[in-house]
Amino acid sequence: MIYRGFLAGVVGICVSVPSRAQISRDAKYEILRTVIADQASARMALPFGDDGIEISDSGQINKDKLSRDLQKNGQSIETGKVVTVTDISFDDNKINLELDGGGKNKKSFLDRIQVGIGSGNTTTPVGRDDKTAKAKGSKIVVRFAMKVPAELKPDQLREILNPILDFNKHNFMKTGIDALPPEFQEAVRAKEARIGMDRSTVIMALGRPDKKFRDSKDSEQWLYYLRGIRALFVTFENNVVVEIKQYQ
Repeated sequence: MIYRGFLAGVVGICVSVPSRAQISRDAKYEILRTVIADQASARMALPFGDDGIEISDSGQINKDKLSRDLQKNGQSIETGKVVTVTDISFDDNKINLELDGGGKNKKSFLDRIQVGIGSGNTTTPVGRDDKTAKAKGSKIVVRFAMKVPAELKPDQLREILNPILDFNKHNFMKTGIDALPPEFQEAVRAKEARIGMDRSTVIMALGRPDKKFRDSKDSEQWLYYLRGIRALFVTFENNVVVEIKQYQ
């Protein structure tokens, strides 16, 4: 009797605790139906890699992480490029969106197949042409403070993504200075290079360099001769400016 009473109490407590909110099947279906294959213009440079760029449901971007990932993994999508949402997945408190296939190389299942040789334990990969899909896109992770809202609408998701992606198709042809982040617009107009710019933005600001020096596959330095005997060196790592030095 004591055991039955204890069990009934536990059941009563479980029933009284409301289940945690979770995005509904209909809301999920509507987002998949209308947002996948949707196109948008990138408002900022996005990195290669499986982590991508993080944004909160209030529109706050993790800029420190973005800067580190751009330097570490390189830029896959430049500012102003029109991208396509190619995949969406849902977790309890976040939504993952792939752009242009994502930022990570995707291997064929054949990469994991090996064949034994002889009677020993030696194995060798199956010989084949390289069918690994090379990454050309990026990823956005939308993190919610609590759970993903049960009835999240496609337009609400697009609004959250607005600091990163411009879904307004009338702006897809926007090029030049107006397509840049505000801080880079100011620098380009002032003819200045800034940390975080990509090559195309530096060219907009300073023009093409007088000389180029490549230190490694991922590192390059541009030299600009200025008035007098001054010189400006702009150093790129994975297509992102990491250092600017002026000599006179």
